[in-house]
Amino acid sequence: MKKLLALVLTAGVTVACASQKAPAEMALKGLEQAVTAAKPEIEMFAADEMTGLTDAVAAAKTKFESGDYAGVVADVQTVTAKLSTAAQTAAAKKAALTTEWTTFAALPAMVGQVTAKLTELTAMRRLPAGMTKTTVDDAKMSLDKVNALWTEASGAFEKGDLMAAVTKARDVKPMVETLMSSLGVAAAAAAK
Repeated sequence: MKKLLALVLTAGVTVACASQKAPAEMALKGLEQAVTAAKPEIEMFAADEMTGLTDAVAAAKTKFESGDYAGVVADVQTVTAKLSTAAQTAAAKKAALTTEWTTFAALPAMVGQVTAKLTELTAMRRLPAGMTKTTVDDAKMSLDKVNALWTEASGAFEKGDLMAAVTKARDVKPMVETLMSSLGVAAAAAAK
């Protein structure tokens, strides 16, 4: 009788576990797909959050492999909330960088003004008071650096790498402003 009772209990536990396995497996697969889909944005804009998500998915897989299906379902719910938070953080960072990028829209016009001023100064036989050939030559070298950096920033933006684009644009802006100041380009033209 005891053997029969033990066998019935074992069979009941096996059936209960088997009935939890399918939902746990589906939940785990759904989580893995969601993390995979969100990974590029999160890695780019909230990289510190990605490691925790990857570790949590690995822990849920380990629970699944050990047969802790209820634990898997609970973990999936927790990790899904973390994934949602990470995705929102990444989206907010992306939006902030996109907004910041738009603040650099005047830079090409400013570079154009510096270029025009340098062309004008180069054509002069005699430079204005306070302006030397060295100042003009240094400005030309700086302008070359500005153009190279702006090309890199624009290229990064076109490729969707907002972090690199904004970082480079942040470097370009003060360089252009310094050039405008040293060449006597009207400050009103440098409106931000």
